[in-house]
Amino acid sequence: MHSSGIFKWSIWGLVALILLALSGCSRRGDLNEIVATSTPNPTISNTTQASESPNVGVVAKGTVHKDKLGERRIFVYLPAGYETDGERYSVVYMHDGQNVFNTNTSSFGKEWLVEENIDQLVADKKMEKVIVVAVASSNGSERGKEYVPFPEESIPTDGTSAEQFTQYFINTVIPYIDGAYRTIPDRDHRMIMGSSFGAIQALWMGYQHPETFSSIGALSPATWVSNGMLMRKLVTITGKPDLKIWLDMGVAEGMPIDPLLDILQSKGFVLGKDLFFQMDPLGTHDEKSWNRRVHSPLLMFAGKEAGQPTKLEVSDYLFLFNPEAANIRLNPVVTMDNGMDYTVSEGVEYQVLNPEVGQVDKTGRVNFLKPESLNVNVNFEGVTIEHQVNYEHYVKVLKFYLKSMVTEEQGDGILIHLKSSAEKLKTTTKYFSELVQSVENMGIYKIKEVQEDSILIVFSKK
Repeated sequence: MHSSGIFKWSIWGLVALILLALSGCSRRGDLNEIVATSTPNPTISNTTQASESPNVGVVAKGTVHKDKLGERRIFVYLPAGYETDGERYSVVYMHDGQNVFNTNTSSFGKEWLVEENIDQLVADKKMEKVIVVAVASSNGSERGKEYVPFPEESIPTDGTSAEQFTQYFINTVIPYIDGAYRTIPDRDHRMIMGSSFGAIQALWMGYQHPETFSSIGALSPATWVSNGMLMRKLVTITGKPDLKIWLDMGVAEGMPIDPLLDILQSKGFVLGKDLFFQMDPLGTHDEKSWNRRVHSPLLMFAGKEAGQPTKLEVSDYLFLFNPEAANIRLNPVVTMDNGMDYTVSEGVEYQVLNPEVGQVDKTGRVNFLKPESLNVNVNFEGVTIEHQVNYEHYVKVLKFYLKSMVTEEQGDGILIHLKSSAEKLKTTTKYFSELVQSVENMGIYKIKEVQEDSILIVFSKK
């Protein structure tokens, strides 16, 4: 993971993110989303998984009820058999509750399908039954006030009632649920989960209150809010809370996640043990992507212990958030025998099969030496797969990105006008120049000439 440049932010990406957040926080419009949605889908290589029945027995369905606590809507999923079995259950608390179970109540016409996921996992005997309490968010700017834990001068509404909301959640919502339903009312049997702004609130609430929660699920956390204040705050906190944490991000979202992983590991969290992360090569910033990944944090909280890997998938992606983090990365995602799937970094071995073409370092970073596709064997705990990093794909990606700049063809190269490109992308000339020069390390193009206000690049030819 990247440890340098933790708090340097892409100015043009940040502006786009803030504008979209103010309009509803439904999508993210920065460089990586442009790249991911305008070029072919990433190649995903995967091992053959032993066939198994998708359904173990009949899938018994739980039920969803709607409560109201004051003016706040609360959606409650009760597992199959709750009405008759007399058992007590662990509880998963979720933010943006209107989007969790039903498209009719969802803000964007999409849902997480959490109840279907849990019903299937229980039927497959991979997870114990749980209650899910999905607490609806307030509308409009009130959501930012409640979910962004840190006030930000440039966005006056953000964070102004976040602490009040946290106390309401802990002192009102949880006691109400413990009184109205058969819960196991202790921290070991509570999880807090959210996405986007809700992921930031879930992560901060859970981290600050390990006496209340034992697990956190933060899907696509909007790490850019308040100019990365979450990470700056976490750095200052001493000690390590007794928690399990799930983090994930979609490649197309382009939000910084490596620095957050670095900070948590510096606190003593261990990837694959009490800290789990997935980079989703197909993930975008919406409920459909969270539906596809939500089974893993649920299994982290209430699933069987993982034993061994059963499947390995490898993809690769381009990350251009800032000059320090500009790279092409391999992304090995393992599926364990308990059903969890997550990106692995420790214990992964990379063997380049055509080393004259390029290199892969121990963190999975790729650089090309020749304009050809790179073939790599990836091994994790005895599961091996061959993956190809397509050189031409990244030529197309970078040439598409160049369309957003001010450029002109000059002989066999492309002249990038720095000042006008930086103005167009709402960043500084220095920052933009550093980014262009950093990308050269990937081996897709060479810088032929650098002038005060221009850089001439030439793409490698076969």
